[in-house]
Amino acid sequence: MKRVAALLILALAPFVSACVTTRAQAPVERPALEVPPVPPRILEPADTTEATVPEPVPDLPPPPTNPAPARPPVRDDAPREPAKPEPKPGTPAEPTQTPPAPASVPPLRIPGNTDGEAAERQVRETLSNADGLLNRVDYQKLNGDRKKAYDEAKLFMQSSEAALKEANFERARELAAKAEKYARELQGR
Repeated sequence: MKRVAALLILALAPFVSACVTTRAQAPVERPALEVPPVPPRILEPADTTEATVPEPVPDLPPPPTNPAPARPPVRDDAPREPAKPEPKPGTPAEPTQTPPAPASVPPLRIPGNTDGEAAERQVRETLSNADGLLNRVDYQKLNGDRKKAYDEAKLFMQSSEAALKEANFERARELAAKAEKYARELQGR
């Protein structure tokens, strides 16, 4: 026990001796702060004899008798045909020309697939692969979640077919890939 106390004293000695000095320091003398005197206050009494009365504002001018319309008239920016002169009774009338029909808009091409037939073939292969996988699954033995996945795969396949009919090959490819993914998951379990 004495040994532990001696070790404790030796361990704490450097910390305790740091506060102890051999020479006391004298406090530094500083000059006292002097507060300046308060400046004199000069108060002038308020002049109550002259009351400031605001000048009256002149009346507003009367409103115009013809008010402007609330909204401007609608402008028709379409070019107007110039007035045609009346044909003379002795001259035959000019045959009217019908404007040519606008050219049909070509189907939208996706940058990834420039060949529509190749894209359609690829989607059809994916759909047939998914259909083959789903045909191997026994729907009656599936639980509720797996039946839902089976139904969603079938729905993706139908949506992909509809997108193919609209020539939206990118959308059809995405839907077919989802159907195939669901079908593979059902096969793996």
